[in-house]
Amino acid sequence: MSDVKETLLNPDAGQTPTGEVCIPNISTAERRGRLISGIVAFVIGLAVFAAMAITGVDHWWRLLLFLPFAGAASGFFQWRDKTCVGLSARQSRKLGAVTEKIEDPAELAQVRRQASRVRIKSLVTGLLLTLLMLVIP
Repeated sequence: MSDVKETLLNPDAGQTPTGEVCIPNISTAERRGRLISGIVAFVIGLAVFAAMAITGVDHWWRLLLFLPFAGAASGFFQWRDKTCVGLSARQSRKLGAVTEKIEDPAELAQVRRQASRVRIKSLVTGLLLTLLMLVIP
């Protein structure tokens, strides 16, 4: 219970809620960029939803909101989980000014697991937000 509480109070704690060690592959500045892009994508999604609702377009067009909402979730989860999905795919990290290869197989495996979770959470969150927008009149 205290691990979960610590994680909620301090999102930069070195552990994930499951007790695994979080191995960052992006710097604080890179994380900030992911958060900002996630916020921007979310605002764009809400603005497009508002425009669709005001103009009265068919509800099924709201399915297109999946794209900005999944992008917003991806930015948020990359920020929160300190994991860049793109760098993970290239077996790399960027903890400073230079991008470098991850040589340790165990570290690479953990970063890839983290990236996989980010992708799954992003898709599920994007889907849920899109479904929510579909049920709103």
